[in-house]
Amino acid sequence: MRRIPSPRSGRALAAAAAGLITAGVFAAPAAGATPAPPTVTDHVLFSFAGKPCAGPLFGVIAGPGGVLYGTTAFDLGADGGCVFSLTPGRSGYTQRVLFRFAGPAGLKPEGLVADARGDLFGNTITGGTDNEGVVFELVPGGSGSYTERILHNFTGGTDGSQPAAGPPVLDAHGDLFGVTQFGGTGGQGVVYEMQRTAAGYAEKVLHTFASNGGLPQAGLTIASNGTLFGTLYGFGQQNPDGTVFRIQPGVSGAVYTPLYNFKGGTDGAFPIGALTVDNRTGVIYGTTEYGGNGNGTVFSLTPHGSGYTEHVVHALEASGVEGFAMEGQLLLTPQGDLFGTATLGGIKCSGIGCGTLFELTPNGASFTFRLVHQFTGPPDGADPEWSGLIPGPGGTLLGTTRSGGTARACSDGGPGGVQGCGTVFQLTP
Repeated sequence: MRRIPSPRSGRALAAAAAGLITAGVFAAPAAGATPAPPTVTDHVLFSFAGKPCAGPLFGVIAGPGGVLYGTTAFDLGADGGCVFSLTPGRSGYTQRVLFRFAGPAGLKPEGLVADARGDLFGNTITGGTDNEGVVFELVPGGSGSYTERILHNFTGGTDGSQPAAGPPVLDAHGDLFGVTQFGGTGGQGVVYEMQRTAAGYAEKVLHTFASNGGLPQAGLTIASNGTLFGTLYGFGQQNPDGTVFRIQPGVSGAVYTPLYNFKGGTDGAFPIGALTVDNRTGVIYGTTEYGGNGNGTVFSLTPHGSGYTEHVVHALEASGVEGFAMEGQLLLTPQGDLFGTATLGGIKCSGIGCGTLFELTPNGASFTFRLVHQFTGPPDGADPEWSGLIPGPGGTLLGTTRSGGTARACSDGGPGGVQGCGTVFQLTP
């Protein structure tokens, strides 16, 4: 089960011993439509200094004027994590801390989604009145300040406990959808909906996972028709190598359908990142943490009759030079390319590797794999944990690394003990 990251111990993955980030209604900055991006050094747009915020996870989303928004795992004061913005200027990006989490406000935010008004939504893995996590909204004020509204405090009962990695997703009506790792009548987590009402938001449980299969570790993906897709990691349950599932909300109730059960071999094992859906074809893309050659797979599920056919798009090679521990959501471009990150692997970082960024280009019925970047640690980033990617100006890609950067104040370490408080990076494929 997923650990809450510690600012002292770094990331402890079992692997170390051996898509499309939901951007809400905010549009990615178009080339020429916003100020030219500042000159960057070693692909780093911004290095966190650790005061007060450090350890960005889950990538960033882009708002008007090229402003970037994201969350950090740590707040070196209250240590509950932060929501930040980065505003581009002629001499670089200026950071602004929009909100610092502590106690009843929630702890450890897990990415953001935005609506058309500029309100920011997310969830925290713990904190709140029952320390089981919250769903929150940050409302901008006239002076540029943000005010938090708690939309739901999870209690650990039938409503769920500890939202899974990644922000909730928004539908066209402004309702929010997400999953929890625990809670529900079976104790294995729930799929929830936060319904907008005249009085605010009210939680509705769409599905409760039974004791023989549940404990989701990644957030949901929403298709253009409102269908929800998600994954179960496995954890030795009825389908021990993981499952891809579908939730179809409806007036008479939500319908849960398992679409594919992994076998733990060449097809992959333990899906941990959020899925990516091609709304034109209905094909689903995702990643597994293990299986394939041992370091995980990028897979596709293609609609076929009443079901789906699984295909391994690429299996990361066994040495780890291509990366391993793919946790971030894949980015699917209009041309059909897939971009993703691997938290570990590649080069440096005490032999574990500082992580990689890769591209998969369609080539007939298959895909061609290419390494875009191998992170190297300070002053470059390291450990792009849970980081999906978004398109940036001029065909670039934007994401986050938990560690690395120019500042050395943080002792988080990340995998392999690499120093640095984390970065927001920009890379040209």
